[in-house]
Amino acid sequence: MVGQGCLAGFSSQLLLPLRLLFLLGTLRGVSGSGKSVSGVSGSRFSGNVIREVPPELLAFSGWTDTKAKAEAAKGPSSSSSSSTCERWIVVTSIFDPSPATRKLGEMTRQGWCYVVVADMNGPSEWTGVEGVTYLTVEMQQAMYLKVMKHIPWRHFGRKNIGFLYAIARGAKVIYDTDDDNRLKVSKIPILGFDSESKAPLNQPVNITKPIVTTGASLAFNPYPSFNSDCGHIWPRGFPLDFVNGKGLENWTLSHTMLKQPPAVQQFLADEDPDVDAIFRLTRSLPCTFKGLPEDYPELMQIPPNIFVPYNAQATVHLYEGFWGLLLPVTVHGRVSDIWRAYLTQKLLWDVGQSISFAPAHVIHDRVAHDYLKDFQSESDLYLKSTALVNFLSSWSSDAPTLVERLEQLWAALYSRGFVEEADLKLAQAWIRDLLSMGYKFPDLRVGEENESMPTKRSEL
Repeated sequence: MVGQGCLAGFSSQLLLPLRLLFLLGTLRGVSGSGKSVSGVSGSRFSGNVIREVPPELLAFSGWTDTKAKAEAAKGPSSSSSSSTCERWIVVTSIFDPSPATRKLGEMTRQGWCYVVVADMNGPSEWTGVEGVTYLTVEMQQAMYLKVMKHIPWRHFGRKNIGFLYAIARGAKVIYDTDDDNRLKVSKIPILGFDSESKAPLNQPVNITKPIVTTGASLAFNPYPSFNSDCGHIWPRGFPLDFVNGKGLENWTLSHTMLKQPPAVQQFLADEDPDVDAIFRLTRSLPCTFKGLPEDYPELMQIPPNIFVPYNAQATVHLYEGFWGLLLPVTVHGRVSDIWRAYLTQKLLWDVGQSISFAPAHVIHDRVAHDYLKDFQSESDLYLKSTALVNFLSSWSSDAPTLVERLEQLWAALYSRGFVEEADLKLAQAWIRDLLSMGYKFPDLRVGEENESMPTKRSEL
């Protein structure tokens, strides 16, 4: 067989994913060009510029506070409400209520508000769930959000409407989750908030942090630090080039204090964690995480300039990071939240913020999937993640506002083929909706780290 000798040096665990990737690349080449493709060589997605973005396509160049005030003065959209709620749970679903979504309904007894965004191929009503607002297709069609014409039906990106619905109603915290991630207990813990997750403590927070060594990679795999019982494991969206790379996991840990809690706080999931189709096709589940080593804070902050994929399945977002909630819609839903994560991290560092990972607080009751279909859906993750991380690590901007940089970065992803033009237009509409709702974008704090002071370290 062509290429068989090239595979001889790999372990049996890696042979199947390598063959799958080979097949994927071959099929893409055949269908994309109509020409025969060599079984020995292939091509790597470069992430280089393939199309230019005309300056007139950028709507926020030269953005100022005065312009922001003028945009806000136009008044909130008709989707805004006089009623307010500071803590929101946001889900989109095409299924009837599940044990996970009913469990989320219990959180409304604790003062959380709860919105589920419907889709064309889902149920027309939701019953038996406490305190939920179900945004039906008809309700969405009556909204006047600017993003509405840019979000297709039958796409995971409908969740963007739920984010804006919550923000328009006073959200200060958004728990971004899915209909199959079931809370273990009726609580959504938030680092930097009181024990009931009701109010920020407004004081430095204690957290674990991996120590970045000289020459360290651009990416870090946080999963092994949380001591799983299923062997080597990595998150969905982690660049495949780095999956087996030494020095990309189990870094030396330290205690540190942060001036403010991380703007994005990702929970891990037990039983069926968020891993890619290659993992599921080649390894056994279930899998659980024991947590970080004893005597260390439960949450781990990811250092600046180190990329880690996080998801839209069990993640807390604080107000300072709401601008980064936008899910792109020109990629598959299994790619959308990962592209969002990488882009948002790059800009979080520019506002002195960070992300963190927390122990498993949910159980993933994943419905039956065809893993080969998942594999095909995730193809961009396998073929483009390395290029995206490499590009983002070198990208810079001298724009003086986050609004400008956010638009510029979405434009850059479009020009390099990571997303299509519709996502740039969606991002611009998203920014305008946020401004019309009075959302205050954080000021730039380039070079200012969130860290207060390290206190202790330990070799693992």
